[in-house]
Amino acid sequence: MHDGCPWISCVIGSHEYTPQLFETISSVMASEDVSLECIVVLNGLSAHQYHVAEVSLQQQFAGLRLVHASQPGLTQALIKGCSLARGWAIARLDVGDVMTPDRLLRQARVLEQSPDCVLVTSDMAVCGPCWELMRVKHRPSPMLQPQRADTLPPQDGLAIDIPHHASVLLRRSAYNAVGGYRSEFYYGQDWDLWYRLAEQGTFFHIPEVLTKVRLFPQGLSSCHWREQQAIAALSRACFVARRRGQTEELFLKQAAHLRPLPQAVQRWHWFPFDRHQAEGAYFIAESLRRNSDSRCRRYFAEALRYAPWLPKVWLRAAQSLHLSPQP
Repeated sequence: MHDGCPWISCVIGSHEYTPQLFETISSVMASEDVSLECIVVLNGLSAHQYHVAEVSLQQQFAGLRLVHASQPGLTQALIKGCSLARGWAIARLDVGDVMTPDRLLRQARVLEQSPDCVLVTSDMAVCGPCWELMRVKHRPSPMLQPQRADTLPPQDGLAIDIPHHASVLLRRSAYNAVGGYRSEFYYGQDWDLWYRLAEQGTFFHIPEVLTKVRLFPQGLSSCHWREQQAIAALSRACFVARRRGQTEELFLKQAAHLRPLPQAVQRWHWFPFDRHQAEGAYFIAESLRRNSDSRCRRYFAEALRYAPWLPKVWLRAAQSLHLSPQP
């Protein structure tokens, strides 16, 4: 099918070689009734670390395509991985996330049955590091058929929400037509791509949880949510500019400046405090507390270890003390 190429290319970017990566790759390889390739781009490892990972992963997963990239950041890893994709559709999954065995088949059928559809997403579950359920992101009303997402005034964004980067399947021809991910967007490359794809065709949302994602205290979504909000705003500003026939140059320059500080000035490695990691742990803890999940206390403790001066952490941690232990 499809000229002998894989049906779907699933692209994963990682800067570490971790047990969670095994879980995610296993989830991809368990996909049912689809011809696929799994491309894993490792871009934060030394040559020796990469060799160790290569030997271990390829022994475990036959046919895995492993790539070593020199440039840092998830965006660069995804640009590299998608440039190597041979499938007619590209799926995304992040390290630590898993999907149902039928996810890719069900999403691919939508693309096959609707030639104008360029992106398929679904409901998804957001979990903590140990699979503690934080929330389920779903669409309020079901979609009967693919719809255009660019029907609102540009300043109001898209008419169809994308629950998470790891929930999507993209038509590769549309991805290539818009130029793929853009390197200017370090902390949040996804929304910029969704806005550009919305101008190419329709989107569809499957009203079932087909992907479960995990948030970790040290993850981008937990630690750098402020930067991601800024990137999301700049992505929309680019969308508005394009729709008005104006240049995106200023907003792309602003996005390009949102980068991590050089390692030498981020903090001394021996220094025990880390505001970003504290914010990440607090975000997970507070989400669980609002669900009356006593396991939140573990993450409040972690937040206090990294930033004991934050009053909000002490307050919410105290409010969690009445919660009954989870069975």
